[in-house]
This record gives sequence, structure tokens and C-alpha cells, in this order.
Amino acid sequence: MSPKIIRGFEHFLALEDENVSKNITLLENHYALILDLDNIYCSCVTITLPDDESLMIPAFLYLISHQEFYYGIASFLRLHKTQCFRSLRVALDSAFTAYYLLKNPDEIGLYLNMNTNSQWENVFRNIKVTIRNNYKRFPSAAGLLHVHDLCSKFAHADPAGILHKYFMDRERKILHVNYFDYENSRDDYKKWFAFFLFYFFRVFLIYWNEMLTKNAGGVKKEITYLIKDYKIKIRDLRSTYPLK
Repeated sequence: MSPKIIRGFEHFLALEDENVSKNITLLENHYALILDLDNIYCSCVTITLPDDESLMIPAFLYLISHQEFYYGIASFLRLHKTQCFRSLRVALDSAFTAYYLLKNPDEIGLYLNMNTNSQWENVFRNIKVTIRNNYKRFPSAAGLLHVHDLCSKFAHADPAGILHKYFMDRERKILHVNYFDYENSRDDYKKWFAFFLFYFFRVFLIYWNEMLTKNAGGVKKEITYLIKDYKIKIRDLRSTYPLK
């Protein structure tokens, strides 16, 4: 798809709204998978956790991951795939940090005092590396570290994350920037849609397996069913639109 000339901020906003409308239509019934995953996230907000200070930060990080799910998927509908990668990275960082703290509750104080303890740098500055170096203790993170690496390319000025946005009109000698991340085909868009939903779901599963399921009480059966059903739906979507 050819890039459009942006005539100002309000025009940019109008194009975003247009993109959202077009992509909801493009996704057809698959759009409901966004709402299904949001329902799973929101259902867990009602879970009453024990009065335990060691759970406060992981619970807060859960809300951050949910927030980034909103930011990321909303951005993807607006054709900002790069921003969706960035949101997924934040969600992963939050989940990795929560995972580490749930395994090491005695280090909550260290996490909260980043400016007064040099050990903070070794553990939390790059939480992905901490998880990778202790991967046997964090089985729920399996398969997520390489996704974090991919997201990082879009979180910084990495050529893979920015050069696709630029093109040169060599006849007129004008450099253009594309404000939206257009895909080559409808199927390509759906492939990335399946990718992002799957990994935001994987983020959720870290919190569910390590913190929420043991405290779910009367809603555990219902949420377990929702998770099982979603696994089937997202697996089917990914098999229909595989990202190679």
C-alpha cells in the first residue's frame, strides 16, 4: 500500500480512525479474539490476593502488562506495528520481573531501591538476561526470550525497526517517511495479529501460573475454561496464518 501524505495532526488522527475501522472489518470474526483475551485479563482483576506485601508489586506489574496489551493492540489496529512491538516488550519485561519476584520474594526491597543498591543493576537492569541465565528456574518463560529480542529491535533505533519506514523518490530526490506500518497483504496483517495476540496471551499465562491460579478461589473453574478455550482458538488462528 502506498503511503499517504500527512497534512497535519488532525489528518493523522483521521487516518488512524480510518485504519481502525478498516482493520476491524478485515479481521472479521477474528476481532473477537481481542475481546476474549481482554475478558480473561479482566476476570483476574476480581481475584482477591492474600494480604501479602510480596504480591503487591507482581499484582501491579500484572496491571501494567494488561495496560500494554491495550496500547499494543490498539496501535496495531491503527497500523503502528512498531509501537505494538514496543508495548509487547514492556509487557514481557513486567512479566519477567513479576516472575522473578514471585520466585524471590525476599528481593522485593532490592527491586524498590534501585538508587541505593548496585546489585539492582545486576538483577533488574536487564531482567531478560537474569531470566536467561537462570532459565531452569523460570520454565514459563520458555520461548519468550527470543520474542523479547525481536521486540527490542523496534524499541530502539535498530535498522530492522526503522528502515522499512523510509523510501527515496530518486527522480525528485526527496526522502519520505511512512507514518503507518502497511503490510503487503491482508494475510500478512492477520499473521502479525495472531503473533501479537499469542504472545500477550503468553504474558498472561506467567501471571496465571505463578500467582493467580492458586488464589482464584470460586472463579478458578470459569477462568480455567476461558484459558482452555482461548488456547484452542489462538492455536487455530496461528495455524491458519503462520508467521514464517
